[in-house]
Amino acid sequence: MPKQSFMRGAMVLTTASVITKILGMLIQVVIARQLGAAGFGLFRTVNPIFFMLLTISTLALAPALSKVIAENLALGNIAKARHALRVSNATVLVLSVAVTAIAIVVAPHLSARWLDPRAYLPFLGTLFRIPLVCLSSMLTGFYMGTQHQTPPAIGWILETLVRTVVTIPLILQLNPYGIQYGALAVAIGAGLGELVGYLYMLWCYLRRDRDAAFGPRPTAADLPSARRGTIHDLAEVALPNTVRNICGILAYAAEPIIIYLAFARIGVGKTAATSLYGSFGMAIQLLLLPTVLSSSLSSVVIPAVSEAAAMRNTRLVSRRLNQIVQITFLIALPATAFLILSGDDLATTLYRDHLAGALLAYIAPVCAFIYVRDPLAAVLQGLNKATLSAAISLFTSAIRMAGIYYFVGILGHGIYGVAQATAITAVLSTLLGAYFVHRYATLAIPAVNLFKMVLATAIAAVPIYQTHTLLAADIPSVHVVVSVLAGCVVYTLALVYMRVLPLRALARIPWIGNVLANMLQRLPFVE
Repeated sequence: MPKQSFMRGAMVLTTASVITKILGMLIQVVIARQLGAAGFGLFRTVNPIFFMLLTISTLALAPALSKVIAENLALGNIAKARHALRVSNATVLVLSVAVTAIAIVVAPHLSARWLDPRAYLPFLGTLFRIPLVCLSSMLTGFYMGTQHQTPPAIGWILETLVRTVVTIPLILQLNPYGIQYGALAVAIGAGLGELVGYLYMLWCYLRRDRDAAFGPRPTAADLPSARRGTIHDLAEVALPNTVRNICGILAYAAEPIIIYLAFARIGVGKTAATSLYGSFGMAIQLLLLPTVLSSSLSSVVIPAVSEAAAMRNTRLVSRRLNQIVQITFLIALPATAFLILSGDDLATTLYRDHLAGALLAYIAPVCAFIYVRDPLAAVLQGLNKATLSAAISLFTSAIRMAGIYYFVGILGHGIYGVAQATAITAVLSTLLGAYFVHRYATLAIPAVNLFKMVLATAIAAVPIYQTHTLLAADIPSVHVVVSVLAGCVVYTLALVYMRVLPLRALARIPWIGNVLANMLQRLPFVE
């Protein structure tokens, strides 16, 4: 099975993530328009608990598996890489079934006592997805470790297509019976999509990729050496990551509870708080749209850095690190400018919720920190510093929870207090991650390149602002489309002319890269 290059793998995953994000946005728009802010908030209160149970079930074995497979394939320990996959699959299967069974028993009490009682049905619907998502994540870990990202990318696209086709009609059919049934439709659609995506990856693995990656089955003589240290190697990454994820998910799961308590302290009831929290959730969904790139980079950087570290190639580790940070800033800077100038109109156009738009514009200035945070955490994991990453997550999660209660319940800032706490912790966690990464690897972004990115962003902000001035008051939806297109074109041209974005890099984008590169090559003074 041919290994894809680091940049090629990142481009494949990014392209797939963009497609899935666009399709996912269709579902988000339907949820927002059919279920309203209250329904969106109801679904958002269920998600944190689902992700917490998912974290317990997977034990963060997917990134650990990708790291162990990448290291052992680089060193020629094929039998150990195969054994790591078998151990991971067996572990998550047992854990996920046990966690699902326990959660089904406690679901009625949890929904009635701690959440909005209407959350019971959608919560129950999400529980049956846990074993499927766990097994799917192991196959994703296998493909990331072998640095062959195409099957999971296609699996994600198939998953989102099925989810879109199933979820939207189900919402329209079930929502008249109550928003809890509309939220249940979202859970059912997600489960069916995940099933299709997993079956596709499983078909690729069994039909072709298992033998291509691992070769013949190990003999009895190979088994002792294959088993030696496998669990330790997996646990070295998985356990700190599990602690990190659980801390983050506990904070995420506790967030709606803290918010309800904080709003109750200032006299706002659960129903109103759910609607306000739904508007905040809409804003966050749009804020996180550009994370398709940082998420893709985080997936490929762990095995790439682990492979370089296993071969003691410090120069390659530093090169990967600087590539990651520069590529992330390449997207983060224009996204920040667009969301500041046009975020309000974007949220209003998609969700018809003015509060979501105001919250999005309010928190947009710090979104660049949010986009850089995950790749930095992935680098720490690839460098066997997952414990440090977990400590940063624990510290910032505690600050976030305290900040929410302080800004909302004590200072009385309302839902804007949640945005303030989110912004503060995003900046803090990113700065801490950058500091510790710099201690273990050379992080040196060329100042000239960074200046050129900022300058290109400032140039692209001009047409975005002008279209806002001319069109936003009368036709906000047209303004959003025109400003996105104009901003992207101007920003890309500025990067190309300033030699920040070489045409050969554009050509690596799957499917459309060569077309873009050929078009731009015909422009004057472009090399």
